[in-house]
Amino acid sequence: MQRIVRRYQDQIEQDGLEAAGLAVEGDSGSKYDDSDSEENEETEEVDLAERLAGIDLSNDADQSTLSDVWNRLTKSERDEFIKLINDQNLGAIITPWNPWWLAPGRSGILEIDDGSNAAGPATKDQQSRVPPVLDIGAPVSSLASKVHPSVLLQLAQASLAYVYMMRHLNGEPRGENLVAAFIDLATASPLLASRVADVYTSTHEALTVGFCNIDELMSSETKCTLLDDMLAIYADPLYVAAMVSDMYGIVGDLLAAGSLAKSWPKRSQMKHAERRLYFIASIVKQMRQEPDPWQFMAADIALLKRRHGSEAQALQRDPPLAALRPETCRSSNDPLIVRPHAPEN
Repeated sequence: MQRIVRRYQDQIEQDGLEAAGLAVEGDSGSKYDDSDSEENEETEEVDLAERLAGIDLSNDADQSTLSDVWNRLTKSERDEFIKLINDQNLGAIITPWNPWWLAPGRSGILEIDDGSNAAGPATKDQQSRVPPVLDIGAPVSSLASKVHPSVLLQLAQASLAYVYMMRHLNGEPRGENLVAAFIDLATASPLLASRVADVYTSTHEALTVGFCNIDELMSSETKCTLLDDMLAIYADPLYVAAMVSDMYGIVGDLLAAGSLAKSWPKRSQMKHAERRLYFIASIVKQMRQEPDPWQFMAADIALLKRRHGSEAQALQRDPPLAALRPETCRSSNDPLIVRPHAPEN
């Protein structure tokens, strides 16, 4: 939120809007009076950051925080912001982000062994960077006597959670967004923060449950976008490893920060996620040189994308179909799933 507010201020100053940071004392005694009356002769140009002092801008999920920010904007700032929204000109205040997995040339993956999160450029002109493949994981036989076949389906759901989280946060899962990133991951794929993982019987089931965990009314177009993202990642086992490494690094950063999470997620849930991702990373590391599993998963993802693509085309041809009830979202063991506020321990 801090970056968006700063970019917004820069934009309105660049456009030549007057009084971008105007604060006046009105008859009501409010420091943020919007009155343009000539009677208010004593005006003071105050930087937007000063007016927002004392507000926790990292807590952008709290409605009271958003209200506080809105109340401290001047009328001209509010009007300009609404105009930007109505004109769909969000690019003026939010820098467009290009997913690293859609980079042309599919290069730039780094393999490192020092556990750091430094990433190298994917291509010369790419705006985002490919996460490094961390040297994590252990021989799977040392972690479990037997691996359930559904682990690849759990990975598929975690992959859906990752691409959703990255798009939701505009490619910025760290810094002030660490908690939001973990919430997105654990909401779409609750197994990441749970002691017990769901057992799925098909890729279709794992991803349908994931979609419903995010939003039961998600459009077919949005589903196709996320499935396209997954297909781009599954096209290269190194990209799968980079994705899992990035999730592992996000959870590790959140554990190291600690104080960012006030009530949820609990530390025990973050530790569950770290262990789960370590196990998944071990599976991926062992299977990275085997193309068959990834091609098999990609084929299933492509079939599901084709289905949702057909649904989107049908809705365009016959809009009344939009009134049909959405697909029932059930896992193999659970009742109807709704998006949780926080996964259970």
